[in-house]
Amino acid sequence: MEIFGFAAGPFQTNCYVATGTPEMDDLATPCVIIDPGMGALEVVRTEVEKRNWKPEAILLTHGHIDHIRDVAEAADFWDIPVFIHESDNVLLANPKLGGSSFGHLFDIESMQTYTKADFFEDGDEVKWAGLNFEVIHAPGHLPGCVMLRASDGEDEIIFSGDVLFKGAIGRVDLPGSSPEHMQQSLKDKVLPLADDLMILPGHGSASSIGEERETNPFLQNLT
Repeated sequence: MEIFGFAAGPFQTNCYVATGTPEMDDLATPCVIIDPGMGALEVVRTEVEKRNWKPEAILLTHGHIDHIRDVAEAADFWDIPVFIHESDNVLLANPKLGGSSFGHLFDIESMQTYTKADFFEDGDEVKWAGLNFEVIHAPGHLPGCVMLRASDGEDEIIFSGDVLFKGAIGRVDLPGSSPEHMQQSLKDKVLPLADDLMILPGHGSASSIGEERETNPFLQNLT
């Protein structure tokens, strides 16, 4: 498994590009894009060209504008499908619903919207670029938040989106957020995960489930 990630846009949102396919001499290596935020398209274009990679799908952990700002342009550029949980699909067509107070930071008025997304649900498995992604629905930050556990048959990581960060969790004071649902997601979806599972979050640096179980104050005393 090979992954490169970078922070994009005003909220320094992590965008990841991943592949589980071995490099081939004459053919481009397929890859997937996860959460292309503002400015991500140009970075991804440059990096995949350097690596001779070819995006074949976009996977979204949820529908906030800082995670979806460049989705439509990227999907059109490579002519690839977009996957999101159905509960957040409305935000692709109308990102203002996710919080209009910071829309100006993302030039929301000129943002290209997207209305052709495919949906995934809790427990679904989708296979792209040599990787098997298990969809773990974890509402709270938004109704359609998911974590994506990826495996190439040897290594395994989880893209936690804005569910779980290093030392923190996603905000639950935004339109569509639910503190109660977040608590349930942390208890039922995060805590059962293996300690050695690496976390690649939507913001900030990488961690592991074990480290967060021990040190993250939001995971303490969950029963």
